[in-house]
Amino acid sequence: MTAGAILQAALFQFAEKGFEGASLAGIAQSVGIKKQSIATYFPKKEDLFIAAFQEMARHYIEFLDRLYREILGTSVEVRLREIVYRTYFYRVEYPVLTAFYKRSVQFPAPFFQEMLEQQISMLEQRSAAFYRAIFEEGMNSGEIRRQHTESLLSAYYCLQDGIAMQMFFYSQEEFGRRLKDIWEIFWAGIKQT
Repeated sequence: MTAGAILQAALFQFAEKGFEGASLAGIAQSVGIKKQSIATYFPKKEDLFIAAFQEMARHYIEFLDRLYREILGTSVEVRLREIVYRTYFYRVEYPVLTAFYKRSVQFPAPFFQEMLEQQISMLEQRSAAFYRAIFEEGMNSGEIRRQHTESLLSAYYCLQDGIAMQMFFYSQEEFGRRLKDIWEIFWAGIKQT
């Protein structure tokens, strides 16, 4: 059995039960190995959790890199909207990774707090540079009314975070309608009139 299979089972367990509730015995059972075999790849439960978080972050960064390449050359509005929409659809398509991230951020294991802050900072630095460039381009071209770039960035992150939370309360069909309204109101608030 490979480290990859253990990691996938761990992602599921940590997403469902959190760090405290997940057990190495349960992870081993779902992979079909003995609990002691996990230690070959991950000496401690903490090591497995960190590896799971890094795997989730790697997967998300790959998604963002693909997305950014695919939307280059489109209008500012289309780029910002596509990031919002495709990030939502990514969360729908990968519910285990989404649940793992949400639980890790909302209820971080004590040993993981500092590393979590570093990981989130790294993810945010990567996306913020891209978003800032889009906002600056939009203001320079007259698509977005002139305002502080950092304020736009803060509002955009809150928009995405709100969507990430709200999506759990509605059916995908209902939330699709809500997402359209959410986007139109956000864009109306920042575009040049």
